Amino acid sequence: MNPTVQINILGREYSLRSQESETQVQRVVEFIEAKLAETATGRSVDTRDLTVLTLLNLAGQYLQLLDQGSRSVPQQDIRLQQLVESLEQAVADNSGC
Repeated sequence: MNPTVQINILGREYSLRSQESETQVQRVVEFIEAKLAETATGRSVDTRDLTVLTLLNLAGQYLQLLDQGSRSVPQQDIRLQQLVESLEQAVADNSGC
């Protein structure tokens, strides 16, 4: 069973199960927070819209990298994608929608 890590994104607490170390999960959280801040710069949007815009930006950047790179995705990219999916699921589970 994967250990549970407590994370905080946009002032909300989430419990996340991950195969990655807590240090790696926190690294991903810091990356996401930086991307959220980058997206929010100069904009007045609510949290949900900010999250969606950030996810769209990240997905676009990720797909661009895939198109530019080789057909095979390195193992680290797969792990990052799994962490992002886990974070998305945690957000969905805690959104009340």
